[in-house]
Amino acid sequence: MATSGAALPIERGYMLKVWFAVAAIVIAMATAISLAAATRSAPAGGTDLKPVKDFGPVTVQHEPVDVNGTVCGQCR
Repeated sequence: MATSGAALPIERGYMLKVWFAVAAIVIAMATAISLAAATRSAPAGGTDLKPVKDFGPVTVQHEPVDVNGTVCGQCR
């Protein structure tokens, strides 16, 4: 009759594989978090309270595209 604290060789091998899998996941997550923190940059608009730089009015071109002297078929 086996006691509840007895560890069979099959159970030991299974638990060792599970332990390695969990350790690999923890190491991968720690690496991903540290790389994300190291490569973090400032937001696109910046963090200053001063106004955002104005680059002037937008120029929009609504003319069709010419390809080899003819109007592009997709742009008609």
